[in-house]
Amino acid sequence: METTKKDLGGGMTEHVMHTPAGPISMVTKADWRGGGTIKRWVSTVEDAERALSIPYVPSRPDLKPFFETKARLADRCVAQATFADPICIAGWIDAESLAVWTVEERGLVRRMLDVALERLVDQLRYCLEAGVGPVYYFNGPEVALPPLMSPRDFDEFVVDYDTQLIRLVHSYPGRLTIIHSHGRVNKFLERFAAIGTDGLNVLEPPPIGDTVLADAKRRIGDRVCLIGNVQYDDLARGSKEDVERLVREAIRDGGPGGGFILSPCASPYERPLPPKAAGNFVHYLKMGRRWGGYPLADS
Repeated sequence: METTKKDLGGGMTEHVMHTPAGPISMVTKADWRGGGTIKRWVSTVEDAERALSIPYVPSRPDLKPFFETKARLADRCVAQATFADPICIAGWIDAESLAVWTVEERGLVRRMLDVALERLVDQLRYCLEAGVGPVYYFNGPEVALPPLMSPRDFDEFVVDYDTQLIRLVHSYPGRLTIIHSHGRVNKFLERFAAIGTDGLNVLEPPPIGDTVLADAKRRIGDRVCLIGNVQYDDLARGSKEDVERLVREAIRDGGPGGGFILSPCASPYERPLPPKAAGNFVHYLKMGRRWGGYPLADS
Protein backbone atom coordinates (compact mmCIF):
# COMPACT_ATOMS: atom_id res chain seq x y z
CA MET A 1 0.00 0.00 0.00
CA GLU A 2 1.41 3.37 -1.02
CA THR A 3 2.25 6.07 1.53
CA THR A 4 3.43 9.59 0.75
CA LYS A 5 4.72 12.56 2.74
CA LYS A 6 4.38 16.31 2.30
CA ASP A 7 6.38 19.03 4.09
CA LEU A 8 3.89 21.55 5.49
CA GLY A 9 6.56 23.87 6.89
CA GLY A 10 7.18 24.82 10.49
CA GLY A 11 8.48 21.35 11.25
CA MET A 12 5.14 19.77 10.28
CA THR A 13 4.76 16.81 7.94
CA GLU A 14 1.60 15.37 6.41
CA HIS A 15 1.66 11.59 6.01
CA VAL A 16 -0.86 10.16 3.54
CA MET A 17 -1.85 6.50 3.39
CA HIS A 18 -3.60 5.52 0.17
CA THR A 19 -6.02 2.80 1.31
CA PRO A 20 -8.22 0.74 -1.04
CA ALA A 21 -11.17 2.95 -0.03
CA GLY A 22 -9.35 6.28 -0.32
CA PRO A 23 -6.65 8.34 1.40
CA ILE A 24 -6.30 9.05 5.11
CA SER A 25 -3.75 11.44 6.56
CA MET A 26 -1.82 12.19 9.72
CA VAL A 27 0.10 15.37 10.57
CA THR A 28 3.17 15.30 12.82
CA LYS A 29 5.42 18.04 14.11
CA ALA A 30 9.06 17.61 15.05
CA ASP A 31 10.53 19.27 18.14
CA TRP A 32 13.45 18.83 20.52
CA ARG A 33 11.60 16.14 22.45
CA GLY A 34 11.14 13.95 19.41
CA GLY A 35 7.91 15.39 18.10
CA GLY A 36 4.22 14.69 18.37
CA THR A 37 1.01 14.17 16.44
CA ILE A 38 -1.04 17.21 15.41
CA LYS A 39 -3.74 15.25 13.53
CA ARG A 40 -4.39 11.53 13.75
CA TRP A 41 -5.28 9.23 10.87
CA VAL A 42 -8.99 9.05 11.60
CA SER A 43 -11.25 12.02 12.33
CA THR A 44 -14.43 11.18 10.39
CA VAL A 45 -16.59 8.11 9.86
CA GLU A 46 -15.36 8.06 6.26
CA ASP A 47 -11.77 7.96 7.53
CA ALA A 48 -12.67 5.03 9.77
CA GLU A 49 -14.15 3.07 6.88
CA ARG A 50 -11.04 3.75 4.83
CA ALA A 51 -8.81 2.57 7.69
CA LEU A 52 -10.86 -0.61 7.96
CA SER A 53 -10.23 -1.28 4.27
CA ILE A 54 -6.47 -1.63 4.81
CA PRO A 55 -5.49 -5.23 3.98
CA TYR A 56 -4.12 -7.22 6.89
CA VAL A 57 -0.54 -8.36 6.53
CA PRO A 58 0.29 -10.71 9.43
CA SER A 59 3.19 -9.56 11.58
CA ARG A 60 5.83 -12.26 11.75
CA PRO A 61 8.89 -10.71 13.41
CA ASP A 62 12.16 -12.56 13.74
CA LEU A 63 12.05 -13.92 17.30
CA LYS A 64 15.66 -15.07 17.34
CA PRO A 65 16.94 -11.89 19.12
CA PHE A 66 14.33 -12.40 21.85
CA PHE A 67 15.46 -15.92 22.64
CA GLU A 68 19.15 -15.02 22.38
CA THR A 69 18.72 -12.16 24.85
CA LYS A 70 16.64 -14.29 27.20
CA ALA A 71 19.30 -17.00 27.21
CA ARG A 72 22.11 -14.50 27.76
CA LEU A 73 20.41 -12.82 30.74
CA ALA A 74 19.19 -16.14 32.18
CA ASP A 75 17.91 -15.74 35.74
CA ARG A 76 18.82 -12.04 35.93
CA CYS A 77 15.52 -11.02 34.37
CA VAL A 78 12.00 -12.13 33.51
CA ALA A 79 11.29 -11.97 29.78
CA GLN A 80 8.27 -9.93 28.69
CA ALA A 81 6.50 -9.34 25.38
CA THR A 82 4.53 -6.09 25.12
CA PHE A 83 1.37 -5.59 23.06
CA ALA A 84 -1.18 -2.83 22.53
CA ASP A 85 -4.65 -4.09 23.36
CA PRO A 86 -7.67 -3.42 21.10
CA ILE A 87 -8.66 -0.08 22.68
CA CYS A 88 -5.34 1.28 21.40
CA ILE A 89 -7.22 2.00 18.18
CA ALA A 90 -7.62 5.30 20.06
CA GLY A 91 -4.10 6.12 18.89
CA TRP A 92 -5.43 6.28 15.32
CA ILE A 93 -8.52 8.38 16.10
CA ASP A 94 -8.78 12.06 17.03
CA ALA A 95 -9.79 12.20 20.68
CA GLU A 96 -12.82 14.40 20.02
CA SER A 97 -14.14 12.07 17.33
CA LEU A 98 -13.73 8.99 19.51
CA ALA A 99 -15.50 10.68 22.42
CA VAL A 100 -18.48 11.50 20.19
CA TRP A 101 -18.49 8.03 18.60
CA THR A 102 -18.81 6.31 22.00
CA VAL A 103 -22.26 7.92 22.04
CA GLU A 104 -23.26 8.19 18.38
CA GLU A 105 -21.25 5.47 16.58
CA ARG A 106 -20.82 2.63 19.08
CA GLY A 107 -21.30 0.06 16.35
CA LEU A 108 -18.40 1.54 14.39
CA VAL A 109 -16.20 1.54 17.49
CA ARG A 110 -17.06 -2.12 18.09
CA ARG A 111 -16.25 -2.98 14.48
CA MET A 112 -12.84 -1.37 14.78
CA LEU A 113 -12.22 -3.16 18.08
CA ASP A 114 -13.28 -6.48 16.54
CA VAL A 115 -10.76 -6.07 13.72
CA ALA A 116 -8.04 -5.07 16.18
CA LEU A 117 -8.82 -8.08 18.37
CA GLU A 118 -8.72 -10.53 15.47
CA ARG A 119 -5.34 -9.26 14.32
CA LEU A 120 -3.94 -9.11 17.84
CA VAL A 121 -5.00 -12.69 18.53
CA ASP A 122 -3.16 -13.74 15.37
CA GLN A 123 0.02 -11.99 16.55
CA LEU A 124 -0.31 -13.42 20.04
CA ARG A 125 -0.72 -16.97 18.77
CA TYR A 126 2.42 -16.58 16.68
CA CYS A 127 4.43 -15.59 19.77
CA LEU A 128 2.77 -18.08 22.10
CA GLU A 129 3.32 -20.99 19.74
CA ALA A 130 6.97 -20.00 19.42
CA GLY A 131 7.44 -20.05 23.20
CA VAL A 132 7.81 -16.31 23.79
CA GLY A 133 7.30 -15.30 27.40
CA PRO A 134 6.64 -16.01 30.16
CA VAL A 135 5.07 -12.54 30.62
CA TYR A 136 2.68 -10.84 28.19
CA TYR A 137 2.15 -7.14 28.90
CA PHE A 138 -0.80 -5.16 27.53
CA ASN A 139 -1.08 -1.37 27.19
CA GLY A 140 -4.16 0.72 26.57
CA PRO A 141 -7.05 0.69 29.07
CA GLU A 142 -6.24 4.18 30.38
CA VAL A 143 -7.82 5.74 27.28
CA ALA A 144 -11.18 4.24 28.31
CA LEU A 145 -11.18 5.66 31.84
CA PRO A 146 -13.12 8.78 32.92
CA PRO A 147 -13.14 11.56 31.93
CA LEU A 148 -12.36 10.25 28.43
CA MET A 149 -14.97 7.48 28.58
CA SER A 150 -17.61 6.13 30.96
CA PRO A 151 -17.65 3.00 33.15
CA ARG A 152 -20.04 1.47 30.60
CA ASP A 153 -17.48 2.14 27.87
CA PHE A 154 -14.75 0.54 29.97
CA ASP A 155 -16.81 -2.62 30.44
CA GLU A 156 -17.72 -2.87 26.76
CA PHE A 157 -14.48 -1.70 25.13
CA VAL A 158 -11.87 -3.01 27.59
CA VAL A 159 -13.21 -5.76 29.85
CA ASP A 160 -15.02 -7.63 27.07
CA TYR A 161 -11.97 -7.62 24.78
CA ASP A 162 -9.07 -7.92 27.21
CA THR A 163 -10.70 -10.90 28.90
CA GLN A 164 -10.38 -12.80 25.62
CA LEU A 165 -6.69 -11.91 25.34
CA ILE A 166 -5.93 -12.96 28.90
CA ARG A 167 -7.74 -16.29 28.43
CA LEU A 168 -5.75 -16.96 25.29
CA VAL A 169 -2.41 -16.30 27.01
CA HIS A 170 -3.42 -18.39 30.03
CA SER A 171 -4.32 -21.31 27.76
CA TYR A 172 -0.57 -21.77 27.26
CA PRO A 173 1.09 -23.31 30.35
CA GLY A 174 3.32 -21.04 32.37
CA ARG A 175 2.27 -17.83 30.62
CA LEU A 176 1.37 -14.78 32.71
CA THR A 177 -0.17 -11.39 31.95
CA ILE A 178 0.19 -7.80 33.11
CA ILE A 179 -2.14 -4.93 32.22
CA HIS A 180 -0.69 -1.42 32.22
CA SER A 181 -2.92 1.58 32.87
CA HIS A 182 -2.21 5.11 33.94
CA GLY A 183 -5.03 7.29 35.19
CA ARG A 184 -7.47 7.19 38.06
CA VAL A 185 -8.09 3.47 38.31
CA ASN A 186 -9.28 3.20 41.92
CA LYS A 187 -12.97 2.73 41.10
CA PHE A 188 -12.04 0.21 38.40
CA LEU A 189 -9.79 -2.13 40.39
CA GLU A 190 -12.40 -4.88 40.61
CA ARG A 191 -13.05 -4.56 36.88
CA PHE A 192 -9.35 -5.09 36.15
CA ALA A 193 -9.34 -8.10 38.48
CA ALA A 194 -12.39 -9.53 36.69
CA ILE A 195 -10.45 -9.51 33.40
CA GLY A 196 -8.25 -12.18 34.93
CA THR A 197 -4.88 -10.47 34.62
CA ASP A 198 -2.06 -11.70 36.82
CA GLY A 199 -0.61 -8.23 37.36
CA LEU A 200 -1.74 -4.59 37.22
CA ASN A 201 0.39 -1.49 37.03
CA VAL A 202 0.97 1.49 37.52
CA LEU A 203 -1.48 2.25 40.37
CA GLU A 204 -0.68 5.97 40.52
CA PRO A 205 -1.11 7.47 44.00
CA PRO A 206 -2.80 10.81 44.74
CA PRO A 207 -2.76 13.56 43.66
CA ILE A 208 -1.95 12.52 40.05
CA GLY A 209 -3.83 9.24 40.44
CA ASP A 210 -6.32 8.07 43.04
CA THR A 211 -5.04 4.66 44.14
CA VAL A 212 -4.06 4.11 47.76
CA LEU A 213 -1.84 1.05 47.64
CA ALA A 214 -2.88 -0.44 50.98
CA ASP A 215 -6.54 -0.17 49.93
CA ALA A 216 -5.84 -1.78 46.54
CA LYS A 217 -3.99 -4.57 48.33
CA ARG A 218 -7.00 -5.20 50.56
CA ARG A 219 -9.48 -5.21 47.67
CA ILE A 220 -7.75 -7.19 44.90
CA GLY A 221 -4.36 -8.21 46.28
CA ASP A 222 -5.45 -11.82 46.69
CA ARG A 223 -6.13 -12.08 42.94
CA VAL A 224 -3.77 -9.63 41.24
CA CYS A 225 -0.07 -8.86 41.66
CA LEU A 226 0.12 -5.11 42.28
CA ILE A 227 2.88 -3.25 40.43
CA GLY A 228 3.78 0.31 41.45
CA ASN A 229 3.26 2.78 42.92
CA VAL A 230 6.14 5.23 43.26
CA GLN A 231 5.28 8.41 41.36
CA TYR A 232 7.95 9.21 38.79
CA ASP A 233 8.20 12.95 39.46
CA ASP A 234 8.63 12.36 43.19
CA LEU A 235 11.31 9.80 42.47
CA ALA A 236 13.17 11.97 39.96
CA ARG A 237 13.09 15.25 41.87
CA GLY A 238 13.08 14.28 45.55
CA SER A 239 15.95 13.96 47.97
CA LYS A 240 17.66 10.66 48.71
CA GLU A 241 15.66 10.59 51.94
CA ASP A 242 12.43 11.09 49.98
CA VAL A 243 13.31 8.20 47.69
CA GLU A 244 13.96 5.86 50.59
CA ARG A 245 10.71 6.90 52.27
CA LEU A 246 8.67 6.33 49.09
CA VAL A 247 10.23 2.90 48.59
CA ARG A 248 9.64 1.87 52.19
CA GLU A 249 6.02 3.04 52.12
CA ALA A 250 5.27 1.17 48.90
CA ILE A 251 6.84 -2.04 50.19
CA ARG A 252 5.08 -1.65 53.53
CA ASP A 253 1.66 -1.28 51.89
CA GLY A 254 2.05 -3.65 48.93
CA GLY A 255 4.56 -6.24 50.06
CA PRO A 256 2.94 -8.22 52.90
CA GLY A 257 2.11 -11.74 51.75
CA GLY A 258 3.82 -11.29 48.38
CA GLY A 259 2.06 -10.38 45.15
CA PHE A 260 3.80 -7.01 44.80
CA ILE A 261 6.42 -5.61 42.42
CA LEU A 262 8.02 -2.29 43.31
CA SER A 263 7.94 -0.03 40.27
CA PRO A 264 7.94 3.65 39.26
CA CYS A 265 4.67 4.89 37.76
CA ALA A 266 6.43 6.01 34.56
CA SER A 267 9.70 5.78 32.70
CA PRO A 268 12.03 8.79 32.36
CA TYR A 269 10.80 11.25 29.75
CA GLU A 270 13.57 13.87 29.96
CA ARG A 271 16.26 13.93 27.27
CA PRO A 272 18.96 13.74 28.49
CA LEU A 273 18.18 12.31 31.92
CA PRO A 274 19.16 14.88 34.59
CA PRO A 275 22.01 13.77 36.86
CA LYS A 276 19.84 14.05 39.98
CA ALA A 277 17.16 11.80 38.49
CA ALA A 278 19.79 9.28 37.40
CA GLY A 279 21.28 9.21 40.88
CA ASN A 280 17.86 8.85 42.45
CA PHE A 281 17.03 5.87 40.25
CA VAL A 282 20.18 4.10 41.37
CA HIS A 283 19.31 4.91 44.98
CA TYR A 284 15.76 3.64 44.40
CA LEU A 285 17.12 0.27 43.28
CA LYS A 286 19.43 0.08 46.27
CA MET A 287 16.59 0.92 48.66
CA GLY A 288 14.36 -1.66 47.00
CA ARG A 289 16.97 -4.30 47.68
CA ARG A 290 17.53 -3.04 51.20
CA TRP A 291 13.89 -2.97 52.29
CA GLY A 292 12.30 -5.51 49.95
CA GLY A 293 13.60 -8.72 51.47
CA TYR A 294 11.32 -11.07 53.40
CA PRO A 295 10.48 -11.00 56.23
CA LEU A 296 9.63 -7.35 55.64
CA ALA A 297 11.11 -4.99 58.21
CA ASP A 298 8.21 -2.51 57.99
CA SER A 299 5.25 -4.90 57.82
